[in-house]
Formats: sequence, structure tokens, C-alpha cells
Amino acid sequence: MGSRLRQVLRTKRLVLRETDGSDFEEMFGMLSDPAVMAHYPRTRTADETRQWIAWVQARYEEFGYCFWTVTLASSREFLGQCGLLVQDVDQQRELEVAYLFKRAAWHHGYATEAARACRDYAFEVVQAPYVISLIRPANLPSRAVAERNGMTVWKTTKFRDLEALVYRVDRASIGREKTAPTTRE
Repeated sequence: MGSRLRQVLRTKRLVLRETDGSDFEEMFGMLSDPAVMAHYPRTRTADETRQWIAWVQARYEEFGYCFWTVTLASSREFLGQCGLLVQDVDQQRELEVAYLFKRAAWHHGYATEAARACRDYAFEVVQAPYVISLIRPANLPSRAVAERNGMTVWKTTKFRDLEALVYRVDRASIGREKTAPTTRE
């Protein structure tokens, strides 16, 4: 990959682009923040953050998508990550719209805007019939994002030994209306 990171999606306020090593400092700050990681088993170390970035990049090669770095379009400020993850849920391969944002980016609608763009990408580009989001029951902010993304609880499951709600939205229920303007480059 060259020095210019590939932009995947753009919304009114956000750019979603491929993640690379230049995201390390911001990503580590987010993944090591106990408030951000409150609904995950633990925070991440610097080495685990590097491994995470490498894992994301490997998924671009394998699937063509994964988490993308989310930045403000106006300033390129790092906000978090959002994207499409291939997950094994109850012995079934599922496509998840997943998101995680730094604390300073909370309560601005960025997660909803990015999640809608990823949902639309899954339906229009990947041609997925539906997408899910895996969310811990106590994670009320993430549940609210999923609901604003048109999702409802489909089922509960154990995911990586933790209870999770499986939110789902079908492509047919979204129709032809776009809820978040997006462009692909």
C-alpha cells in the first residue's frame, strides 16, 4: 500500500478509510481507555494494538473489508473505527456492522452516521441480504446506535464466552431510501 490510505466511504461529516500503522497512537489511546473498553473483556496493550491493526489489514486482503478508520472530513481528526466484520455466530458466518469510538467522539452522532454508511455499503456493494451487530446487553449507547441503524434484536447468544444481543436489519426492510449519503472511491 502506498503512502495514501484508500478512502472507502464518505458521509456528510466523515471519511472512512483503510487503517494502517499511522493510526497506532490514536488507536492505542482508544483501545487502552477503560471507559471505551468497558463492554469488552479488557483494554489493549501497545503490542495488542499493533496486532489489532495487522489483523484488520489482513482482513482487507481476505475479505476486502473490515474495520475502517473514521475521521472527520473537515479536519481528518481520528474519531474511531467502524466497518464490516465477518463473524462466526452460532456456527453461522455473519456480517457484522461494528463500531468503536474514542470518548471525545461520543454524543455527536458519528457512530450512527458511520454505521449507516457501513450498512449501506454491505447492502449495495457486498450484496448482503442482512447485517448484524453484536452488543453486550448493558451497552446501552451501542444498542441505541444499532436501533438508529434500523436494527432490532434478533436473538441472544454467547459470543466469545460473553452474553450478546444479536441486532439485525434486512436489506429489504431498508428499501431504496438512503439514510446516510455515501460515496465510494
